[in-house]
Order: sequence, then C-alpha cells, then structure tokens
Amino acid sequence: MIDYKEIFKAWKASFNPTAIQEELAKKRLSICLGCEHRKEVLKGVEWSAVCGKCGCPLNKKVFSQNFSPCPIGKWENIDSQYIKSLDIKKKNSLI
Repeated sequence: MIDYKEIFKAWKASFNPTAIQEELAKKRLSICLGCEHRKEVLKGVEWSAVCGKCGCPLNKKVFSQNFSPCPIGKWENIDSQYIKSLDIKKKNSLI
C-alpha cells in the first residue's frame, strides 16, 4: 500500500528543509549514491536517480520523516541519530 501522506510530507520538506532535515537528507543520499540498487532515469543526471527496489525518486525520498524508509534498511544507523524509532517501515511507497 502506498503511503500518500508520507510522500506529500517528504516532497514538502524537500522544498524548504530545516538544517537538520537537510543534514539527514545529505547523509541518506550519500548512502544511496553508492547503492547497487540506485538507477538513473537520465544517465549522468544525479537528480534523476531512483531507488531500484521501491521506485522512489531519491532526491525526495531522502526527506522522508519516517524512520528508515529505505526498503533494504541501509539508513537505520544514520536515522537512529536523527529520528526516534517508533516503527521500522515494512512497506514500499513511492516518494
């Protein structure tokens, strides 16, 4: 099931992030840029990268306010420094 509320919040945060949101997004993105599942819609254009597991555009997904929305759990260590872990996400969404 797609979580449209989460998607909207991530996109909204990406347009005017706080300093902490920006810092977390940069750290998450640095992990994604080295991930074997990252795909580029347009070769050589960083903003066109999407997650090969869930299909989300990475430049927006990194602004999710959920704890470790990465479908393979690569963000858990970083997120634990920034986000209180309530529930680890167990579903895919298009962010």
